[in-house]
Amino acid sequence: MRTSSRAGVPVSVVERIALVLETFNGAGPLTLANVTSRTGLPRSSAHRLLEQLATAGWLSRSPEQTYELGVKVYEMGQAALNQSRLLQGARPVMRAFAQRTGLTIQLAVVDRGDTVYLAKFNGRNSGPTPTSVGQRIPAHLTAVGKVQLALTETTRNPHVVHGLVRTGAGEPARRTTQSIGTDARLAQEFAVIRERGAAFDRGEAFSGVGCVGVSIGPPDHVYGNLAGLSVCAPVTALDYRKLVGPVRIAAREIWDRCVTAELAARP
Repeated sequence: MRTSSRAGVPVSVVERIALVLETFNGAGPLTLANVTSRTGLPRSSAHRLLEQLATAGWLSRSPEQTYELGVKVYEMGQAALNQSRLLQGARPVMRAFAQRTGLTIQLAVVDRGDTVYLAKFNGRNSGPTPTSVGQRIPAHLTAVGKVQLALTETTRNPHVVHGLVRTGAGEPARRTTQSIGTDARLAQEFAVIRERGAAFDRGEAFSGVGCVGVSIGPPDHVYGNLAGLSVCAPVTALDYRKLVGPVRIAAREIWDRCVTAELAARP
């Protein structure tokens, strides 16, 4: 069944709803014109979806006829956080790590080529770090994203690597002067990560901010390589290789907690 038009605008109702809701990610109140421009949907379709989503509580409509995310989104988001065994297992470990080392630690997954941060605990010695929970960054630019991509079997295929580093304009997706900007260089990076078992970000996502990332669990398990852990601080303050061991230990503790919770939940 056809799910998108020739112009790339989704046809299915579910895809259109998702497109509208995702338009509000990181954006303030939007008008109908804003949503139409950002989504490419016909004005009548966009208006109908906005009104239906507002009636259902997924969006909130102001008297000035602007829209923003509604209460239902927060309810479901909180439910997802409360039900996640991964987050339940990770939070105590991450909090203790940040308090013990003074370094900021983050939990993230890779979704559609992006790193999406699920949890973050700030360390007193890391200074301000620009990432936030729910934020999306191209996965090949972050340590926690690179390690998950490297352990995915398909990234051994150069054509897959090519797709990861390209934007719609066909150029390498880069954010800083340190960002990896070629297919061949990224393929080499993945090979090094697989050998090392950890990924480094030396200011590739944000200038001056470095990270060490490891995967949680082996790739062939339900929790394996579905999430990763990273520790970040100013590039000049990180001893990358020295941190690999402690971050691996934290990841293993999270893994053990997740597996224990999974076994306890089985009938």
